[in-house]
Amino acid sequence: MKLQGTARQVCIILLLALIATAVSALVHPKRPAWYRVVSPEELRWQIDLVKAEELASSESVLWVDARSRKKYEESHLPGAILLNLAEWGDLMFEHMDALQDAMSKPVIVYCDGTDCRKSATIASQLRELLGLEPVYVLKGNWRELSAAKTP
Repeated sequence: MKLQGTARQVCIILLLALIATAVSALVHPKRPAWYRVVSPEELRWQIDLVKAEELASSESVLWVDARSRKKYEESHLPGAILLNLAEWGDLMFEHMDALQDAMSKPVIVYCDGTDCRKSATIASQLRELLGLEPVYVLKGNWRELSAAKTP
């Protein structure tokens, strides 16, 4: 009987603690962010549509499509090379010349939409493994680029 009363008290205390935690998480002025926080290093390499168009019009840019082969074959920016994680080794070998030429020019990696993580991963690997710089990640839909109409 005494054990049953103790178990009930423990349950009540745990419930009150859970309620206090939930209220604190919702109204505390220093609560943690409930959304994805972008690191300053990641922000450094993002480029929006307008700046990407300006860069492409002022100098030669290597466009890298980080999407699947199927999506790449359906449509892509003229002159863009396919480089995705699923086929990384084969595509690196296939595009070796284009990547070596990119040592002296900017690279812009894109995939579908603004929240696509594939392009950030590919861009990071190009910087770290090949030493390419600058390698930007396009923020925005690549289909909106006017450069999509001209090579």
